[in-house]
Amino acid sequence: MKTANRKFLDYIAFGISAFFSPYVAAVVFTVLIVYNYAQDLNQFMPWMLTFFSFSTILPGFYILWLFEARKITDIHMANPNERKIPMIVMAISALVGALVLFCLHAVRPVFVIAVIYALNSLVLAIISQWWKISVHTGTFASIATIAVIIFGPKFWWLYLILIPLAWSRIYRKRHSLWQTTFGALVTTVITLLVFFVFGYV
Repeated sequence: MKTANRKFLDYIAFGISAFFSPYVAAVVFTVLIVYNYAQDLNQFMPWMLTFFSFSTILPGFYILWLFEARKITDIHMANPNERKIPMIVMAISALVGALVLFCLHAVRPVFVIAVIYALNSLVLAIISQWWKISVHTGTFASIATIAVIIFGPKFWWLYLILIPLAWSRIYRKRHSLWQTTFGALVTTVITLLVFFVFGYV
């Protein structure tokens, strides 16, 4: 039987993992970015709905379908063998979303962030074919890097959130220290490279 302290840590780890899940973190941050750059609802709604649809809704429904069809054992895809195809589908969906935003003439920062999200998804999906890299730390490390580049160095503290986030994933035995660390490093590098290509850094 678990002790009170153990149960408390279980709740804390689960809460951190859930609150900073890739789906939640990406959507919340995208809403803030799009709101910051959209001049009115005529811009905000198409851009936000496009990003939300291709980054969350479509992949989410696909994963739910896999779960209902018993092709995966849980929606978090804890089994490395079960996340291969779903992650590729998620990456392709993100790439299509970036293309749609380009066709909608989304402002440059919004389009660049869509490209970053798509490339990060693709690289993480490819790595996940052989190694269970952490999407949680990868997604949030990219968000922190985007915030620092677009809004300034004052948002450096966002990187500190990676510490409890990595701990929660390791504590729950979802990832190893190397998987959480490498996830953050890979997406940070990709994010910086995309910003460099588009002339931000």
